[in-house]
Amino acid sequence: MSSIDKAIQVLEAVCDSAEPVRFTDLVASLNLPKSTAHRLLTTLLEQGLVRYDREEQRYTPGYRLLTLAQRTWSGLEIPRAAKDYMQRLLHEAGETVHLAVVDGNEIIYVDKLESPKTVRLYSAIGKRGPMYCTGVGKAILAYLSPERQDEIIAQTAFQRHTAHTLADARALRQALADIRVRGCALDMEEHEEGIRCVAAPIFNFRGDVVAGISVTSVTSRMTNTRLQDLQPLVLEIARGISRELGFMPNNDGPGRTAG
Repeated sequence: MSSIDKAIQVLEAVCDSAEPVRFTDLVASLNLPKSTAHRLLTTLLEQGLVRYDREEQRYTPGYRLLTLAQRTWSGLEIPRAAKDYMQRLLHEAGETVHLAVVDGNEIIYVDKLESPKTVRLYSAIGKRGPMYCTGVGKAILAYLSPERQDEIIAQTAFQRHTAHTLADARALRQALADIRVRGCALDMEEHEEGIRCVAAPIFNFRGDVVAGISVTSVTSRMTNTRLQDLQPLVLEIARGISRELGFMPNNDGPGRTAG
């Protein structure tokens, strides 16, 4: 493993920790020699990528990461293309809007517009989520290639987040088939109790699904009727973003559909 790989490993360990982390804990969790860990942390400190509290003797992520994250976000094509459409969706739906992309076998939220109405959600920009039980995740998964879809489903543990979470591959495959018929995905309290959403896929100029957009709210506001009413709007917004990315629809469906 190169020095760069080790430095990234240390940085990720600091960032992934739920609380400030001690040097000894980093060394133990990463199985690195103390001298190597100290050298890497010194470099990360000098670059502003981590901070060190001398009193607590613990490491936390550095503020420079915020600058780098902002530059990365600003340079991403999909958030730029989606910005005005997300604002319109927030204005017309009046509920929280999410934009997510694929990252490995998960989704990662790359933008979020909060509803003016009070609601506390799991999501946050930069946070990851599972594909099989989130609206944007299922919207994306439904339109991946059959090979990629099979690969992701085979590696899915199907953890039960709520009583409504899809329990196995068979249930998920049926849900994905329904999504391809309907064109959009629903999250019926599958990831968070009391939270529902409607989501649609976003395609690039090659017809590949690259992202998903959703409207999310609490069950008391996101009734079955409201879910139905929002579907045409969410689909329209997703198609608009897809056009911004160069997508040209055809008669075979919204994009390259899985078989």
